[in-house]
Amino acid sequence: MLFDTTQQDWSMISIGVLIILASLSVIFVLKLLGLERWQIRKIGHIIINFVAAFYPYLFVNMFDIYISIMIAIGILLVLSAIPQVRILQRIFIMCARKESFPWELLINSVLLGIAMLAILWIFQDTLFVFAAAYLAVSLGDGLGEMVGRPYGKIRYKIFNEKSVEGSLAVLLGSFAGLIIALGENMMLGLPGVWWKIIVVAFIVMIVEAFSFSFSDNVTIPAAVAASLYLLFLL
Repeated sequence: MLFDTTQQDWSMISIGVLIILASLSVIFVLKLLGLERWQIRKIGHIIINFVAAFYPYLFVNMFDIYISIMIAIGILLVLSAIPQVRILQRIFIMCARKESFPWELLINSVLLGIAMLAILWIFQDTLFVFAAAYLAVSLGDGLGEMVGRPYGKIRYKIFNEKSVEGSLAVLLGSFAGLIIALGENMMLGLPGVWWKIIVVAFIVMIVEAFSFSFSDNVTIPAAVAASLYLLFLL
């Protein structure tokens, strides 16, 4: 992927901005459906990170990605400054954990964004790493709570309380995400690819189990990126 500050594709930038705004609007749709706060947070988490995983594939120029993100953030800040709209404030309130402050979600989002941009920059020429990292966050981490919270019976605690059922959902979700990312890049036929996928999926499960609070949104993509680098690129 090239990085050119002089040749922008404004049509793709515009589409990118619309995709960002549309993905965030899912939160309001879920609210209208009457879902509980934790369901809105996790389903939104799954959808938004799934979109993010393939977002760079829209662009040829990485600089266009940064421009589209900055424009989208600018629009959101303007809308959030309007008392009748307050879009970001409403998203944070709707998605925050009941026992925590909305500011925790803001910090979480900022850390996730920094990790995302860092991984994208490092692996700009091997986008399957970026896609796999954020599909693991989307499907692995997302399904962990979606399964573990209502159906988890066998509980354990390292830093936060988890369930064996939730951890298995993390494993299966990460496995599925890796298959999608590598399959999109025509890599499933490579020698030894399946045992490598299994290894990375187990690493995601372990990292999620040991993650403290909301740190898994940073530790999971970092672990996936590092693992794929060692297994496929080194």
